[in-house]
Amino acid sequence: MMNKTTAACFSRGILKVKHLNAFVPELNIISDKKHLRDSKAVIGWGFKSTANKARNYAADSHLPYIALEDGFLRSIGLGVDGAAPASLVVDHLGIYYDARQLSYLEQLITHASSLSTAELAQARQCIDAIQYYRLSKYNPNSLLQCFSKQPKVVVIDQTQGDASVDGALANKQTFVDMLNEALLAHPDETIWVKVHPDVLTGKKKGFLYPLPVKNERVALCSETVNPWEFFDSVTDLYTVSSLMGFEALMGGVNVHCFGMPFYAGWGLTSDKLTCSRRNEPRSLEQVFYAAYIQYSRYVDPITGSPCRLEDIIHYFSDMLRVNKRACPVNMSALSFVRQSLIKRYIRVWGLIKNNNTEVVLLWGKKNALNNKAKALRIEDGFIRSVGLGVHLSKPASLVCDSQGIYFDSTQVSDLESCLNEYDLTAWEQQRTECLIEALIKAKVTKYNVGESHQLELPDDRVIILVPGQVESDASIQFGAPIYKTNEELLTLVRKHNSDAFIIYKPHPDVVSGERDKGNWEQLFIHNADLVVTDLAMDSLLDLADEVHTLTSLAGFEALLRGIKVFTYGLPFYAGWGLTYDLLLCERRQRKRTLAELIFCSLVLYPTYIDPITDKQCSVEQIIERIQQLKSSPLSASVFSRLLLLSRRIKNKLHFR
Repeated sequence: MMNKTTAACFSRGILKVKHLNAFVPELNIISDKKHLRDSKAVIGWGFKSTANKARNYAADSHLPYIALEDGFLRSIGLGVDGAAPASLVVDHLGIYYDARQLSYLEQLITHASSLSTAELAQARQCIDAIQYYRLSKYNPNSLLQCFSKQPKVVVIDQTQGDASVDGALANKQTFVDMLNEALLAHPDETIWVKVHPDVLTGKKKGFLYPLPVKNERVALCSETVNPWEFFDSVTDLYTVSSLMGFEALMGGVNVHCFGMPFYAGWGLTSDKLTCSRRNEPRSLEQVFYAAYIQYSRYVDPITGSPCRLEDIIHYFSDMLRVNKRACPVNMSALSFVRQSLIKRYIRVWGLIKNNNTEVVLLWGKKNALNNKAKALRIEDGFIRSVGLGVHLSKPASLVCDSQGIYFDSTQVSDLESCLNEYDLTAWEQQRTECLIEALIKAKVTKYNVGESHQLELPDDRVIILVPGQVESDASIQFGAPIYKTNEELLTLVRKHNSDAFIIYKPHPDVVSGERDKGNWEQLFIHNADLVVTDLAMDSLLDLADEVHTLTSLAGFEALLRGIKVFTYGLPFYAGWGLTYDLLLCERRQRKRTLAELIFCSLVLYPTYIDPITDKQCSVEQIIERIQQLKSSPLSASVFSRLLLLSRRIKNKLHFR
């Protein structure tokens, strides 16, 4: 057990930081005045004026002061908007933006010459990913997507009262000098002054607005624009101490520093000031590793667990991916129950309910009342829940397809298009390899139901798993043009594998009596050597040498685990060179790797929403949440239980 240091806290804001204990597990934070004498340290928010009380108390009590601040990849949205931080920095020496004294970050950069080749390679990979996904500190998810002016020279203004200005040994005159020098150094260019949007609205005061100099070559940019939109065209960026300067370095821009931010003084920037402590050159990778990997701490905003920088890059990039449909949709074809289950997804997709519009939202292969209407089709994702969909468990993922739907092999779907067209980056390849490993380790499948126990199986026979399916399901109707029943499949598998040990697992929806009238105990199951109804799918896959299926998702889950898969229909994962297929689909032209199949199917195609927080999340976060729920599953809501009871009564009356 970790020995914690008791730290006094005078800031209500710090106490409200979400997942604070996960960020500083070494601290036992107290705010009760009665127990202040028990504290061995004091924490405060950086070296801002609001932390004066904490710093003074620490000095008077001869206690160490620990500074907290937002990290360099903070959130989706601004902190003032209430977005939970994904990263914080914890500094026992100073704070990174104050060059008047040594900080822990400066100490790390000083010793960065000892970083290994692997650590520098990790830094380079993360830099490339941040650039590729165009990530920054706050990542606003509603911003001007393109700044069409394409400036070449940008001067960054900052807000008055910003502690990083004083800490960078700068003042108001510094900003004026910086603007004048940019004008002199680039006589043929327009000088764009990037002003904080809050300055123009009057919420804050800047140093360069109103403009201190009159010059027709000076233009203002006050839009909330992604910094990377600048870096595409900018050759020179002038700053006092803005983090945008370091982000510009990652984008290959010439950065001119008129203050002393943490990244200045190491030979990476053109500097007006010097710092005697910074007397050795450092590479971009060395400074990045020290700042973003060693200095910053990361906590998953969804699960509240400590995590890596790479995990935050995955999460931010998934959240910022353009997946909003942003259009009105007719939802009249969806039942009240369906609309209740998917309302969180509707919000994420940017859809607006309007039953007078031509765009119709449909579940699966349901038909629209107007066949000429454009359809967006919804279906469960491939990692759905802990519990069956027919039991009204919350869906952890859904897909919304604008062309077809993944189980319909008669026409193209968004997933099929993705598999035909998308090329993975090296970062995405590495991410997918880790994702596959995580799925197998967590034993996560679509529904995550059933027990886990051992079976005694022969060592001298090939073990074949045949997963049963709901024969009335649309995936059979539209994905299995020749063989359409479990009897046909199991009989065929036995015919061609007479010496194999065949395990048949009826579909849990049928076993539970919810689908196909609960009729699964038929004579054809005698073609199997063993019939299991209660064993979890992941446990069965651990035992199987081969999986033979019509269109079951169990085939996809088997591929994940390196198991041979034989298909007798046209599931979405067939036809890409990964399975042994009875049928062919001419539209599926490319041979794909397992990583490419997994990334398109589990990262790009579905939308994930955490069933606990109801917030959009990544597939990795859902895997962690599924693990938690498997050990302590959520009880069904009263509403869900009443609906389920009424459905079961209706089924019994219907099947009598």
